[in-house]
Order: sequence, then structure tokens, then C-alpha cells
Amino acid sequence: MEMSFEFSEADNVLRLTLSGEMTDAAVMEIWTKGTNVAASFPASRSIIDLSGVTGFGISTQAINLLAKKHSLDLPTRVFVAPRDVIYGTARMFQVLSERTRKNMHVVRSMSEAYKVLGIESPKFTPVTL
Repeated sequence: MEMSFEFSEADNVLRLTLSGEMTDAAVMEIWTKGTNVAASFPASRSIIDLSGVTGFGISTQAINLLAKKHSLDLPTRVFVAPRDVIYGTARMFQVLSERTRKNMHVVRSMSEAYKVLGIESPKFTPVTL
């Protein structure tokens, strides 16, 4: 699993882009790194782009565990999940998390994510870890 973080300062949006095989172990690693990076941008909105995920083997146990974990209270989170299985899993996470993670959205495309966030053409720059 590969991950990269980018930030659009003008739009106050942190984007995490994932690609490759997503497994339980990978999603736990992503959670840890993502939480640390997001803590550096506490008032930012976020996009989690799952468009590049080619393999998806996350268990329902991992989704339940993550849904129960404490999370930073980011203003808005948008998951971009074009593939059906990833979209469905992201929606399950959204439903299981709705009490503690307000303003979470799951969409099929980046253009839908931009629409949810009310932005048009963000200029992202890499975030060094």
C-alpha cells in the first residue's frame, strides 16, 4: 500500500491518496500515519482518495475496530471510492462512526468530493512526513 499526503493551503484541504493492495495491516498503518499527519492540520477538511486501490481485503472486524477508535474532530471528511466494494465498505465505516465522526461523506469521484467541500480547482502541494 502506498500513501501520499498533500495540502491545499488556499482551500484548507488535506488529501490522502492511497494506491495498491489494502489489507487489515495496511489500513492500521494508514490510520496511525494519517492521524499523525492530520494532527498537524487540525482545522483542515480532508479527502481520502481510494481511487488507486487495486486490491481490497479489509475485514469487517478491522472496520469495526477503526469505527470505535478515537479520531481527530476534523470539520469535514470525504472518502472518494469509485469501486463498489470499496464504496460499500466506506459507507459501512461511515454508518458505524456517525456518532463520533460528524460530517463524513462517501462519494464516487473527486469532482463530487470537491462539490461537497465547495471547492473548484485546489492546488495541492506534497506534505513531507
